[in-house]
Amino acid sequence: MKVLNFAILGCGHIATKMAAAVKTLEKRGMGVECYAVASRTLDKAKKFADDYGFGRAYGSYEELAQDSAVDLIYIATPHSEHYNNILLCLEHGRNLLVEKAFTANALMASEVVALAEEKGVFMSEAMWTRFLPAVQMVKDWILAGKIGKVESVEADFSMPLSHIGRLQKPELAGGALLDLGIYSLTFADIFLTDPEICREIPASAGMTSGGECAGMTSGAECAGMTSGEDCVANHIVQTKTKCVKFHTGVDATDWIDLVYAGGQVAHLKTSMVSPLKNEGVIYGTAGFIRVQNLNDMVEIQLFDVAGTLVESVKPPRIENCYEYEVLGCKAALEKGLKECPEMPHSKTMQMMTQMDNLRAAWGVSYPFELSPGEVWNRSGDKSFLEIFDIETGESKLLKKFDCVIEAPNWSADGKFLTYNSEGRIYRYEIETGAITEVPSYFVNNCNNDHVLSPDDEGLYVSHHTKEDGLSRIYKIFFDGRMPVLVTPLAPSYLHGVTADGKMLAYCAERDGEYDIYTIPTAGGNETQLTTAFGLNDGPEYDCDGEYIWFNSVRSGRMQAWRMKADGSEQTQMTFDAHSNTWFPHISPDRTKVVMLAYHERDVRPGEHVPNKNVEIRLMTGSDDTGWSEPRTIIKLFGGQGTINVNSWAPDSKRFAYVRYERG
Repeated sequence: MKVLNFAILGCGHIATKMAAAVKTLEKRGMGVECYAVASRTLDKAKKFADDYGFGRAYGSYEELAQDSAVDLIYIATPHSEHYNNILLCLEHGRNLLVEKAFTANALMASEVVALAEEKGVFMSEAMWTRFLPAVQMVKDWILAGKIGKVESVEADFSMPLSHIGRLQKPELAGGALLDLGIYSLTFADIFLTDPEICREIPASAGMTSGGECAGMTSGAECAGMTSGEDCVANHIVQTKTKCVKFHTGVDATDWIDLVYAGGQVAHLKTSMVSPLKNEGVIYGTAGFIRVQNLNDMVEIQLFDVAGTLVESVKPPRIENCYEYEVLGCKAALEKGLKECPEMPHSKTMQMMTQMDNLRAAWGVSYPFELSPGEVWNRSGDKSFLEIFDIETGESKLLKKFDCVIEAPNWSADGKFLTYNSEGRIYRYEIETGAITEVPSYFVNNCNNDHVLSPDDEGLYVSHHTKEDGLSRIYKIFFDGRMPVLVTPLAPSYLHGVTADGKMLAYCAERDGEYDIYTIPTAGGNETQLTTAFGLNDGPEYDCDGEYIWFNSVRSGRMQAWRMKADGSEQTQMTFDAHSNTWFPHISPDRTKVVMLAYHERDVRPGEHVPNKNVEIRLMTGSDDTGWSEPRTIIKLFGGQGTINVNSWAPDSKRFAYVRYERG
């Protein structure tokens, strides 16, 4: 491409570092020009431009965003401002490099990522560590077997920064995590989950003088893998964490312990009140690597198993290492890419979600966010059990409840509905309105994942057991027989049963990942059908048992999917860039699918919470004629509990749902 016209939005401290890096690239003729800067005041922008040799200065962010000659804008404002700055620039089609933390939370991140992809605009998070040549140098040492098999990581990025006012302010997304902790998390992620490191270590690497792999018995594989085998992508299966907060409520010091599916562990710390420490260590079976400075990796040191220094390298740098992310963006733009391979959107979303989950565990939230307590407070909510007629487009109210009821199922004979409320399952007779409780004895903590059994004997339900509070699937009976356990493993959340009643489909968490499984209703071994990273949920069979419809977040936005009953031919069925689609329910005649849709600003892609304005959408068609785009047929206040499970009438003309009213 032509010389990259580089611009900076925001003229604070971090912008000065980027400006110095870009000026060096310009002086060395490396295809980057210091084109423009923008501040909220023209005087500040002019001074910054004069100090660092930028050709243009703008006194507003809008003016910079409107400049069509800009090739890449670096957003250097505080991370609480990134969301609005990104929206402004995307509105004008500008390519973006956004300083970390990308946004204040994953909800904001998912919206702007979707918008950038929809507009075809390049965007990358400026996590400079992932662009450093030093990262590949460390990887090369590991891949050469110099420390044997990687077993653990330690990282500590602490710096006394509490004197900086914005870092203590919740309204500015303050706290240690977003400013410093992201580096410790990134260090662990690079060296414990990176696919390149997961591949087999060469058989000749890491050998002792006797020719055997250090720390291993004779004949053992050096990497613990068979020749040519790729490892399964590593992921976190357990998180233990604690933080100490400032008086303002944001985190001052954080401790994070992570356990990975491959058996590795990470011990991480970050603090804005502790003395300066910026170091990471990667421990292996035959030695360890110490990295000085997690962010820019100024020196990497190799030690043998006895702790003796073997090798020390100070990686090269052109200026201050900020230049490498600029060059990474330039290379991606020249290839026509819309994101950087070093920091793809999926990785940004993964790290933002991880930080959201950590803050939730600490009880740290920002004023512009709804706290989990607010979202899930359903005290006093009223429920309205209704039926929608596809042909007339009208809803009919069956009954109003002064409590929360959820997830209606429609009986095969069309005479009654079942639903859950306060841990129990109830039967509602459509003709008379009579309500009876389905006997379930100790199965008294049922959630909204339940289906009627095709033999008309009762229901399969998901019940949170007293032993550990985790959901397991049971069968309960209308005639009062004792419940029968189907899935000993937990958590397991039921969603579908075959028409012959022989197989169940459910979502289950195993080793930190939520995937779709099937199991015989008579009990037995479960079969995993999905392996895509992220949440796969809501599986239900069509009436012929040929396909399973489900929802998955694998594309970055929750969408409806379909697969063969054996897990093959997994196919995305909806493609809404700005809504999260949950629980696609296929009608008995296999020509209609209803689903629940949340607007992107209301939930993260993996969330289905209550107390939201949502839509019920209808998709029609067949494999022969093709499937229509989903269209909205109902707008309501609902969410969790509205249509969690299949609620189609046997005639395929009506379905039941629940809407809510805040107490």
